[in-house]
Amino acid sequence: MFFVVFIITILLSTMMFVLQKKWTVLVSVFDIVALLCLLVFSSITATAIYEILADNTVFMTNIHALFLNGYFLVSGGYVILYSIYKLIKQIVKVEPQKNRQV
Repeated sequence: MFFVVFIITILLSTMMFVLQKKWTVLVSVFDIVALLCLLVFSSITATAIYEILADNTVFMTNIHALFLNGYFLVSGGYVILYSIYKLIKQIVKVEPQKNRQV
């Protein structure tokens, strides 16, 4: 299962890179969606931690309820795909140095 998820993650991130090369407007779309997902992800995390601290409950057992939240999982998954896409974009952007005369 790990191998399948690994390959799908690489393929989706690479597909994002290829699509943004073809349609440049997708660069902004990917950035905006990543921002929104990061806001959702961090808000859900902060709210869950606040509720645990406010209710004075056991941290380790209650924090795992986050993994039952679909918004948390989807937004976190997109942020991971976006991060890999940005790394691919940065790696491909780096051009080899031209022959320089010293």
